[in-house]
Amino acid sequence: MPQADAEEAAGTATDADFVEYLERHLTARGWTVHDFCEHSGLRPSVVFRWRKGYRPDIGNARIMARALQVPLLEVLVKAGRLSPEEAGAEVRVEPELAGVPTSVLLREITARVERMEAAESAR
Repeated sequence: MPQADAEEAAGTATDADFVEYLERHLTARGWTVHDFCEHSGLRPSVVFRWRKGYRPDIGNARIMARALQVPLLEVLVKAGRLSPEEAGAEVRVEPELAGVPTSVLLREITARVERMEAAESAR
């Protein structure tokens, strides 16, 4: 299915993985698709095509990686453009802490402290 921007439809199991990967990063930053597009310079129609099963070409993958502050190889693996073996390393799936909103970090810290305190009081 040729596209002017060299994106292709990929009918594989990685479709859901890629969309989930993108959504997880947007959620972690508190971004909507439009927020992501403002940070990346991509058009919303590009992101909506990704949600329909198209995959980013190398140029858009690079833009996405830069906007999300994640390694390009990670995006390419999640998009099904490279296998983890081809990327040459295990793929990190969690965002860098610098990109996670403070409110999300605080909720996680609070939950961990509460679990730790509950475990200590159960002793």
